[in-house]
Amino acid sequence: MNKFLTLFLILFLSVNCKAQSIPTKTEIVEHYGFQQKSIEANNEVIVFYTYQKGIKAKTKLIFYLQGSDPSPQFSYRIKDDKVQKLCWLNGEFNNISEEYLYVVIEKIGFEKVINEDDIPKPKIYQEKNSLGNRVSRVNSVIEHLTSINDYEKVIVYGHSEGAPVGAKLATISNKITHLGFWAGNALPDYYDFIIENRIEFYKGTISDSIAQSRIDKNIDGFKEIVKDSLKTNGNGYTNLRWWSYSEPPINNLLKLDIPIYVQVASLDKSAPIESSYLIPLEFTRLKKSNLTYKVCVGCDHGFELTNKEGKVERKWKQIFDDFIDWTEKNAP
Repeated sequence: MNKFLTLFLILFLSVNCKAQSIPTKTEIVEHYGFQQKSIEANNEVIVFYTYQKGIKAKTKLIFYLQGSDPSPQFSYRIKDDKVQKLCWLNGEFNNISEEYLYVVIEKIGFEKVINEDDIPKPKIYQEKNSLGNRVSRVNSVIEHLTSINDYEKVIVYGHSEGAPVGAKLATISNKITHLGFWAGNALPDYYDFIIENRIEFYKGTISDSIAQSRIDKNIDGFKEIVKDSLKTNGNGYTNLRWWSYSEPPINNLLKLDIPIYVQVASLDKSAPIESSYLIPLEFTRLKKSNLTYKVCVGCDHGFELTNKEGKVERKWKQIFDDFIDWTEKNAP
């Protein structure tokens, strides 16, 4: 065989094999025991993933609302000529029993198979990224699934940005029976920025004048956002995103009468615990008895605890187990 033809065939087969090795999104999702599904609602195709065990009838529905990271829930990576199928969920779904159907909704713009080393910044994500859009998408899936099956419980728990999404969602959906509000802020992000600067001053890392200068800048920045609150272009979060999440989550939590499980962390640098103490105080003041308020002492935003020897212990699965046990003991 001509040596040039041989070389061509080697290169062709190499490229072809590599192309074939790239998994589909469905293959990645099913690798972790999930099923990929979709519905059309409000002129959008909403992709979501379900996980279940066994053949027992499903009587309880669980929705996990992830944080703000603009990335897919499932992706792949090629390393050393090997394909790695990746799942960026926390694994607590492995703990559910047979009566549960576990659901995660993909963020808009990340529905297709994505290489983890080349994550895009979809234009549609920038244009749609808002509290209202996320609430609408989750509500549409809840309505779809509850129209197929009559679930005795519809449990929603959101972490980080997903926490205020869950709080807002529960004010418009009468299907939700239990709400988990994890590592969320009681007050808007910009208030958290103010707290963070005050904390830096108290620690002695910045002066009082620098702290106040930064706070003034934050307040002025928010004023500019308000002037053009529907703006959807920019490199980072858009004005629309900031504006939509400026609604204090505590206002929505206080509207609810269903059982609420607030889980925060004492060393959370993304959602400072200082503002969340307002939640139990306000529930107490208004004589509302539907709140359970938990603090993971020594934990960070992802509920990781680092001991004196530097060993990291993740509390996430234990918190989830405690949360599910709480839903069994607290009727709506």
